Amino acid sequence: MPAVEILGYAASVLVAISLTQKSVLRLRLFGLVGAIAFSIYGFLLNSVPIAGLNLLIVGIHLYYIIQMLTKKTYFKLLEVDRTSSYVRSFLDFYQKDIATFFPNFQYNPERADLVYLILRDLLPVGLFVTERDATGREVVRLDYVIPGYRDLKAGQFLYEQLTQQLPQRGIKTLYSVPGSEAHYAYLRRMGFVPQGDVDKVKLFARELA
Repeated sequence: MPAVEILGYAASVLVAISLTQKSVLRLRLFGLVGAIAFSIYGFLLNSVPIAGLNLLIVGIHLYYIIQMLTKKTYFKLLEVDRTSSYVRSFLDFYQKDIATFFPNFQYNPERADLVYLILRDLLPVGLFVTERDATGREVVRLDYVIPGYRDLKAGQFLYEQLTQQLPQRGIKTLYSVPGSEAHYAYLRRMGFVPQGDVDKVKLFARELA
């Protein structure tokens, strides 16, 4: 198979992958790479329509990526009552998606210690829940952001705020157990460090103080 034809197939695959992304930023990034590949493909075929159209698409993707990365976003961490009906509705609505990252999560208002909504431009885009275990450790049971807003900004804001607020409440360390491979990678990016296995479960910790 000629190299040009392989490039065309690769570009098509990249564009198709972009359409499967829940994160708008990832959609744009895959779309950008796909459009660049299609532009090169068009030039190699001496096809001005293909090359020109995809160069335009490259410009559009770049514009929106720059907008997303440089736009000033307002975040707020809102502590809510453990028995909040909105929290229950939020969990019910995103139940299937939550289960892909936290397959063992079950919300129990009586056991919940901290419950925060993460607001982005005053839209509720995430939910954070902790419980105290039998040894007194503050364990993160849910750290979830809805599809379309998983660009790490919410997570970075969350842990910056928790680092400022929780030590004043006597909480100096947060613990978490990865619910999936994606969650494992997220914990590492958020500064959690593996602590080894506890009762055959891998435990991570993040110092706040």
